[in-house]
Order: sequence, then structure tokens, then C-alpha cells
Amino acid sequence: MFKNTGLTIFIFLFSFSIQLQLYGQGNELSTSDSLIHKKISEITVTGLLSDKLNLTYLVVEGKKALDDGDITPGDLLDGLPGISIERDGPWATTVNIRGFGESKLLFLADGDRMLTATDVAGALSTVNIGNLEKIEVIKGAGSVIYGTGAMGGIVNFVSKRPKYSDKLSSSGCLSSGFHTVNKLWENSLNVDLTNQNWYLALDGGYRKAQNTMTPVGVQTNSQFNDASWGVRGGMRNGDNQEFLINYNHFEALDVGLPGGSAFPANAVVRYLEFKRNQLSGEYIFKDLTDVIKSLNVKIYSQNIKREVENIVAAKNVAIFPGSLNVTTGAKATADLYFNDYETMTVGIDGWHRDQETSRLKIAHPTSDTIYIKELPTPKAQVLDVGIFAQHKWVIDPKHWTMSTGVRLDFLRTTNDTAFTEIAKYKYVDGKKVSIPFNKNARFLADTKNEFAYAAHIDFSYKPRESHQFIFSLANAYRVASLEERFKYIDQSGTPMIGNPDLKPEKGLFSNLSYKLTKNKFSLNTNIFANYVFDLIGVVENDSYQGVDGSVFKALVNTNVDRAMYLGGELDFRWLIISDVILEGNIAYVYGFDAITKKELPLMPPMHGELRINYALPAIFTLYAETEWDYDFSNDDSSENHSFIILSAGFYTNAFSLGKLIQLQFVGGAQNIFNTAYKEQMTAARGINRLEPGRNFFVKAKLMW
Repeated sequence: MFKNTGLTIFIFLFSFSIQLQLYGQGNELSTSDSLIHKKISEITVTGLLSDKLNLTYLVVEGKKALDDGDITPGDLLDGLPGISIERDGPWATTVNIRGFGESKLLFLADGDRMLTATDVAGALSTVNIGNLEKIEVIKGAGSVIYGTGAMGGIVNFVSKRPKYSDKLSSSGCLSSGFHTVNKLWENSLNVDLTNQNWYLALDGGYRKAQNTMTPVGVQTNSQFNDASWGVRGGMRNGDNQEFLINYNHFEALDVGLPGGSAFPANAVVRYLEFKRNQLSGEYIFKDLTDVIKSLNVKIYSQNIKREVENIVAAKNVAIFPGSLNVTTGAKATADLYFNDYETMTVGIDGWHRDQETSRLKIAHPTSDTIYIKELPTPKAQVLDVGIFAQHKWVIDPKHWTMSTGVRLDFLRTTNDTAFTEIAKYKYVDGKKVSIPFNKNARFLADTKNEFAYAAHIDFSYKPRESHQFIFSLANAYRVASLEERFKYIDQSGTPMIGNPDLKPEKGLFSNLSYKLTKNKFSLNTNIFANYVFDLIGVVENDSYQGVDGSVFKALVNTNVDRAMYLGGELDFRWLIISDVILEGNIAYVYGFDAITKKELPLMPPMHGELRINYALPAIFTLYAETEWDYDFSNDDSSENHSFIILSAGFYTNAFSLGKLIQLQFVGGAQNIFNTAYKEQMTAARGINRLEPGRNFFVKAKLMW
């Protein structure tokens, strides 16, 4: 269905590759005898509204996506301190932050909620990594900013936007690359038109990949195809008003899903179609009064549609589940300036999610073919309206700062009655013939109203200019999602059942950080302790009883006691000599049931990275990296997820082809020794599935 763009540019260069940057440092290494540091207070995180609070977060430059061999946003974030990848396939990836999985994290596209089912990964992969300005990541409680869903952290993907120019001008970038591990061809194009009072940015991308090679052979059903395009515009009205508009479309076809806990081990599953559409408009007022420094008003709509094919040959069954999630929202925020020591952000934020699902089963129990229509979840909606305020007080400009925040939310969840089956039929001589079906109710129509609140306080202390301590304390909450309340997933395995009576998850989060910033060395450390009440998990129930009185074995969402998460992170950057930089990180989190003291399932292992960079000024940069995991769990040694992999690579500086055009090359290899390993957070669905093997990649960028 996708057409080849014909824009493929490639040059095979032999070298090695690693992740280009750990986070937020850009791609050009300093050639001076000092490091350039980006302090927390200097980072503007408008999408996350966090500039008033000292939150634990990272900023990943979008430039890394084009210059590295990463294929998905999950790959791009994997290995950052406290972040681990969760994978249902080479395309379908998500992340885990400090032990909190996808269902307990909030994902945003340009500040807009990306809401869909979380039992199978996919939403993150609908972001065009070729058009990213940056990725903002908050680690820990984010409910005080965005309310429910942001219990364990927030990930915000920020698209590229050009700057206004004094005269009409045009610029752009054409990128093309090839990966050997899955014969992936990737192409992206960005074109910007700018003027003094307006700009227009266009982007597009196309990728096609075959099955992925592992160290022991081909990983079947791991192919994918996707394409995207978007347009962003901006217009200024004088010096203090600006209007922004944003539209993004993403479409993936024939995406293999070799993993995914929702499916039986012997099934062949793929996304037939996965689409995301996003539209937003924002109006910004600046310097309205001496107190109101800015006022932002934004509305947005985002829909995510997916159609799945699940072939269970052993049972002669084909299952076709599908869903459409439409999220609309609006928010207004104001930045208030009282004096040089006190500032505040206040606002109101509201959103509405509407979900519709379907499932068609085609069974061959005898010579007849039977068609059964079901609803994985009933038609349901959730409405959330919240008000928030964040205050920053500079107690002592040289030493002390205190920040506080609070948010109040009202949530309403409604659902229709859901029946076990809604239709059953077969075809006789080409005519559709109805068959008696199970009309028992699975979930009854209901409405639930809930109130929630979140608060945050932190203190920043700088005993000296190069030293900073930050202590933060916050509470967070997460109301059960529509899937956790109402799902009925039956993919010809053990059914997964929701629970309408789930209580919200609540938690207390604390973090102590220390930052050291010197001319040639920087260090950042975090230790944290998080306590979660009414943790929502999955419990196997051999005698689950539905509302219709039926009794069967099922995996049921349940509030399971209390949990404690303890951990720490460290990362550093050291300019050893001019043009040689050593950097690395290490992170570990231990989660356990606070009552039974048993380790929580699906906790990431200890992870570390060490990387060295050498820059030959104005020509190229070489780098090498080792990445390792160490698994402390008590699992059988055959399932131990400890490993060490080595990667290395290069990227050139851009060189001119005439006055207007520049060319840059990137290339390398990942997993140089073709090490066979499994990521602990990867859902294996009972299959002995390995991570990708050795991958050589090369990219070329043409800029003007």
C-alpha cells in the first residue's frame, strides 16, 4: 500500500556504532578544554509544564534519532539511567521507568495524551523519530502536572519546529539509511519555509523492514512497514501573540508481533493496520500585564486505531480484534511573575477518551466455518477535568530554592453493558445464516465518579556554585484505565478479565539528587524510594465468576496489596583530554511487595553503559560503547538476562557541496560480537526469543 519514495541515498561505510548520546548533550562534542553543561534551570520544558518544579528528568535530543541506529522511540530511550525497553517485537516497543511499566506511565505527543490499550505495545512506535526535536522524560511522580496516568513518569515527544527568519527562506533535510539486521530501508524528508511573521514545516517518512536476524537465526513474523507525514505552522501577531497548528498522521501495515502476553505462544499475530492522527491548535499571549507573563490556550484531538490478526492454527481459529480510541482535550495555562524571587504557573486541563472495540472469531470446529462477533471491552468513555498550580520561591539566590505544586481532578467513567457475544453466524450456499449465541452480560452499564489530588514539594540547596542537592517529595495517583476495568481478552488462551471495581493506585514518591558541575567533569546521582498503595496487578483465578454466573479460569485485574520501589542512578561525563570524552551511567531498582516481601514481577535488572568519544575537529567523531545488564532475580539460570554487548561507530561533520548544500554520513555496527541475549523486560509469550543480532547500518543526510 505504501509507495517507494525513490529518495533512497546510501553509501556503504565500514565502521562501528553505538548510541550517539546518552541524553541531551547534542551531537557535536566540545573541542575546548571544558565541558558545556545544560543545567536544569536552563531547560525549557513547555510541553511538561515543569519549569517551576525540580523534577527528575532527562532531555534526549532528537538529532540522536537520525544519527544513531535506533529503530523505534523505545530503542532511542533504552539504556538512559532508569529506563528499560519493553518489546513485543522489533517495531512494537515501549519503556519501563524505574520499575513502572507502560500502564503506569503517561505518553504525550507534543504535550497531547496518547491513549490506547497497553496489553500490547505499539503507541510509542507511531512517533516519527526522524522529525523529533527532543524527547522529555520525567522519572517519578508526574500526577501534579498531568493528573492520572502519570504515576511512574511522563514521556513527551516534541516535534521539530523552525524559527522565524528576517526574510523568506527555505531549508530542509533528506535522510536515507539501511540496516543489515532486518534489511530495513528508512527515508525521511523535512522541508521548512520561514518568514518574519510565519513559518510552515512539512515532514514525511517511509520505512520497510523484513524479518530480524538474531544470533541463532531468523526471528519469524518480525517484519514491518510504516509511513508518516505531518505539517506544522506558526504565525505571529505582533511581538506578543502567536498561533500554532500541528497535524501528524502515522500508518503502519503488516507489522509482525512475535511477542505479547495477550496472545498464546503458538499464535501468529500481526498488526494488519495501526494508525494515529493528531490535530492541535494553540494560541499564545506574552507579556499581557506585569504579572501575567504568558497565557497559553490549546485544544487537541488524537485518535489511535489498530486492527490485529491472530492465527491460532492448532485450534483452527482466526481472531481479528480491533479498537478505536479518540481523545480530545483542552488546556489553558498562565505563567505569573510576582518578583524576581517568586513565580507561579496556574491552569486548567481537561480531556475525554472515547473507546470502541470489536473482535471477530472465525472458527472451523467441523466442516462449517463459524463467525462469532464479540466486544473485547464495552463502549466506554472517561472524562477528566483538573486544575493545577505550581509555585517557585527563590529563598536565597545563591543557595536555597523551594518549589511546590498541587492538582485537583474530577473523573467520570461510563460504560455500556457488554455481552459475551453479540452475533454468531455461518454461510450456507452463500447466504448468511444466524446461529443462537451466548447473550449473557459480561459487564453491566455503570457510571463512576472519582476525585483525586496530587501534591509536590522540593528543596534545592547549592552550598557552592558547582554543587547542588535537590530533595523532592510527592504523592501520585492513577485511576484504573478502561482496559483494566472492562477488558475481556480471549485470544484462544487463558482469558484476561477487567475489574470495574478497581480502586485507584496511590503512591508516595521521594527522590534525593546530587549534581556536580566542573569544567571538565560532571556527575549526577539520584536515590529514590517510592511506596504504592492498591497496586493494580493481574491475578490468576481458577474459579472466576462473571456477572452472568458463569465460572471459569481467568487472569483478573486486581488491587494487590502495597509495593515498595527502592533504587539509585548515577551518570557522569568527563573530558579526559581535549577531544576525548568518557561518559557512562548505572541504574538499579528493586521492587517488592510491602506485605509479603516478595520481589515484584517484571522488574528491570541493573543496567550500565560506558562510552568513549574521540572527535577530530571539523572532520568526524568516533565512539565506542559497552552496554550491560546484571540480573539479580532468582529465576532459573537458563532464563538469566545478564549480558554485555559492544558497539562502536562514527559520524562525520557536515561538509559543503557548493554554497547551499551540505552532506553528512553516519555508520556503524551494533552488537559487534553477535551476542545472544534476552532483555528481561521483553515479553516473550513463552517463546525463546532473542534480541537482534549484529547490525551494520549506514545513513546519509543531505541538508540545505
